[in-house]
Amino acid sequence: MNLRPRRPTGPPSAADLAERDRFRELVRESLPAVRASAEAWRNGLAAFITLIGAAIVIKGRGTTAELPFGWRVAVTVLVGGGLALAVVGLWHALAAQAGNRPLAVTLAGIHRDHGSVDGFEVATAISAARRLTRARRAVAVALVLLFAGTALTWWAPAARPAFLKVTHGTGTTCGALLSADGGTVRLSVAGRAGPVEIPLASVDNMAVTGTCP
Repeated sequence: MNLRPRRPTGPPSAADLAERDRFRELVRESLPAVRASAEAWRNGLAAFITLIGAAIVIKGRGTTAELPFGWRVAVTVLVGGGLALAVVGLWHALAAQAGNRPLAVTLAGIHRDHGSVDGFEVATAISAARRLTRARRAVAVALVLLFAGTALTWWAPAARPAFLKVTHGTGTTCGALLSADGGTVRLSVAGRAGPVEIPLASVDNMAVTGTCP
């Protein structure tokens, strides 16, 4: 098998030279373009995380405090996971914008690893573009999780109210506690227009229950 390089049949044409020049220009513009896009994503993500974080701190507990335990756990997992993925997306956007090479490079190292400066710029642009793609995917999943967590707060049933079951001299009365002062317990009982008043002196037992018979 003949592996010797062959001499080209003729000099490069004007079209070949123009295409080479266009490729070099494309290489020079690729890395700044990717990093400019990454910078825009970084700024947007930083503002987004700040807004979501402030909303969670200010309104989060008030929004979920009345939810049943299982629903509250689901909302916490979804919203917390969405916020964590948004932070991951911000990290990838920062790495794409600023680069992730901790050490300085040398011309000899560039020639050894990439063959030329153009090859180094192409490899750096590809690495930044991959980082930016990971950032976009992380943000897409984060938005889905945050929307799902928010939707759960809209559709989750309210926590069951606690009722007070009072055993007294005339039997047992169950209802929502209105007040307990002046020596009298006042309950709101279903089917009664006004509150039921029970003297504390006649109370034998009181217990909190989730439902009234």
